[in-house]
Amino acid sequence: MFITTWQEILDIQNKLYPEWRSKKPRLLYSTALAGELGELCGVITHLDGGGTNLQKYTEAMILEEAADTYIQLVLLLEKSGFDIRHFHNAIVDKLTVLRKRLKSGRRW
Repeated sequence: MFITTWQEILDIQNKLYPEWRSKKPRLLYSTALAGELGELCGVITHLDGGGTNLQKYTEAMILEEAADTYIQLVLLLEKSGFDIRHFHNAIVDKLTVLRKRLKSGRRW
């Protein structure tokens, strides 16, 4: 599933912004990722009773903002020269480290 969604994100980006890999700086995608993550955090803040914005927030907005965050992460990784295989391997490597920590009883 993630392979096809990853590719669809790239296909849409290539159609909407054909020169995105060559013309737009990586920093733009880093900033966009931070912005989307901030929006996700903002939704949670409001749902949990914080903030002063009068907009109506819903639990479904968490998923919407998480999807936006994932899309920007995909674009940033691709702009950095990585693909889904690299990302998958990084996750597997990180899980291996965490499993070792579990076995050793060490948290950090």
